[in-house]
Amino acid sequence: MAIAKFWSPFGFLALIPLGDWLGGAWTFLLIAALPIALAGGDWLLGAEPPAASDTAPIAHRLLPWLYIPLQLVEIVWAGWVIAQPSTDLVTAIGLTLSTGLAAGVFGFLAAHEMVHSRSQAERNLGLAMLTGVLYLPFAIAHVHGHHRRPATRDDPATARRGESLYAFWIRSVSGQAREAWTFEAQRLSRSGRSVFANRMLGYFAIEAACVVLVGAMSGRALAFLLAESALSILLLESFNYVAHYGLARCRQADGRLEPLGPKHSWNSVRRMNNASLFNMGRHADHHRFSARPYNELEVLDGGAQLPCGYAGVILMALIPPLWRRVMDPRVDAAMGDEAVSDPRAIGRADAAAA
Repeated sequence: MAIAKFWSPFGFLALIPLGDWLGGAWTFLLIAALPIALAGGDWLLGAEPPAASDTAPIAHRLLPWLYIPLQLVEIVWAGWVIAQPSTDLVTAIGLTLSTGLAAGVFGFLAAHEMVHSRSQAERNLGLAMLTGVLYLPFAIAHVHGHHRRPATRDDPATARRGESLYAFWIRSVSGQAREAWTFEAQRLSRSGRSVFANRMLGYFAIEAACVVLVGAMSGRALAFLLAESALSILLLESFNYVAHYGLARCRQADGRLEPLGPKHSWNSVRRMNNASLFNMGRHADHHRFSARPYNELEVLDGGAQLPCGYAGVILMALIPPLWRRVMDPRVDAAMGDEAVSDPRAIGRADAAAA
């Protein structure tokens, strides 16, 4: 059955309690296994066939429905284990890094799928996952900000050509927080509603309550929550960095931005990448129909192609000179001369001005 190919996140999540059961350094099992499995799997399994999509809606919706509660239970369990005085430092660090890795990759991707849903219940499930990593503003900034202005200079979640991953982390996190607040303020102003109806205030209160509650129970558990959340957020923003790096929508003769097309998103047709990451490699189609379920996403002609799957390029992005050597020529090839046609576009003009 086609759905079976998407089940690997559950197997990776299971490596965390398995590592704890084995003890000590085995708690780093997921840290070692995940990049090897994803990058190695992409190399071994190669490209997926050009089949368009799989439309078994209920069966495929079960994956994020089940994964998010399991991930949240794992976060609570890991925090409880680390809070125990008998837990040694190696185990605490291993569980923290492993939890942050799983939540930052699979948890965020499942939450991303849910916050785009037309179902309020599914959006609430996505918000529950975002609460577990203290990043609720993402639900506003991503849906109402990034999806309106991808591949433009106005989008803080679009990486500019020549921008390092580390600089992008700072700009994207702070920029999306401002963007979410601005969107909410404008929404309330248009409807004449009170500023206290701003969802950002509610999100801040929820996250603050989680921090205070966990901190009151255990300082070690609080350190775990803050560390796994930070790692998860940095991993999510690493996906954002790769997704549109250097790609720019140019100004047309009438002054408007050109329509978003397949060439404005980095895609991957690697079999392991898409099976493990909720078809994330079909990113251009996600921007074409943001509410389309992951299993129905299609491979679009003309999409900008990554040299490997997302796991491989994120590892590459950690070394900025290597990243630029590999990716900048691909940006130029994808954009052609258009990358310098408008100083407001994200292209070589940004790198030259830096």
